[in-house]
Amino acid sequence: MWLPSPMYERAPQYWLLLGLLFCLVGTYLGLQIERLYLYLGLVVGAACCLWSFLIFMRRSLRRPDVDTDPGLDQTCELNYKPDNS
Repeated sequence: MWLPSPMYERAPQYWLLLGLLFCLVGTYLGLQIERLYLYLGLVVGAACCLWSFLIFMRRSLRRPDVDTDPGLDQTCELNYKPDNS
């Protein structure tokens, strides 16, 4: 499935927001209605937050840092510096 780039880049933030919402709603319903909602909301919310962290870490480890790329000066046309010799 194809996702637009801005949406794909923000996926960890969406999962984190979803996890926090599950925790808040589970806590509210668990204290008002039944304890099952508390436990279910906290477990699902923690799982979403953990998934968000895992996605963020995988992406940060997989991406090469552009500033420390040794071949950047030779490959990028904007950084091309011809030899004057």
